[in-house]
Amino acid sequence: MFLMKKLFSLILIFAAISVQAQNATAVFDKMVAAFKAGGTISASYSMNGSKGTIVMQGAKFRILANDVKSWFNGKTQWTYSDQTGEVNIIDPTAQDLQMTNPLAAAKSLKDAFAMTSLKAKSGYAIKLSPKKKGNVKSITLYISKAYVLTAADYVTNNGTYKLKLTNYKTKQSYPASTFVFDKKLVPAGTEVVDLR
Repeated sequence: MFLMKKLFSLILIFAAISVQAQNATAVFDKMVAAFKAGGTISASYSMNGSKGTIVMQGAKFRILANDVKSWFNGKTQWTYSDQTGEVNIIDPTAQDLQMTNPLAAAKSLKDAFAMTSLKAKSGYAIKLSPKKKGNVKSITLYISKAYVLTAADYVTNNGTYKLKLTNYKTKQSYPASTFVFDKKLVPAGTEVVDLR
C-alpha cells in the first residue's frame, strides 16, 4: 500500500511539472502573439540605472537612453555607449539579442530554455532556465493579464539585470529609418567601429 501511495505521489508530481511547463509555454506563446499583433510598439524602460525609450517592430528595435543608444534593423546593430564614446557595429546572434529584446529572440528562447510558471502577484511569471551553460543563467519574464511583457530579470555570469517596461503603446507609426544608426543622435565626431 505504501509503495502504491509513493508511486501515485510521484505520478502527481510529474503531472504537475508537465502541466506547469505547458502553461508557461502557452503564456509565452500568447505574449509573443500579442507582441506580433501590436505592430510597431513603443515603451519607456529602465534597466539597472539606464532609462530611456524603446521602439520595437518585429525583431527590429531602437533604444534611446541616458547612457546608451542602440539601433537594430533586423540584421545589423549599432550601439553607442557613454562609457566607450564610440559606436560599435555588429551582426548580433539571437543570444546577444536576449538582453535587449527577448521577444525578438522568441524562437531561440523556446529552443534554448526550459520554461516553468512561477507565482505572480498579478498576471503571469515565467522562469526560463538554459538547457546549456552560457552567460545567461536564467531569465524571469513578468507578463500582464493582457499578455504584455512588463518586466524581466536576467541573471548572468556578470550579475543581475532588471528590466522594467512602462507606457506600452501598440500600433505606432515610425519610418524604417528609425531602426538604422542616426549620427545626429550621438556627439559630433564620434568614432564608428565596425566589429563584424
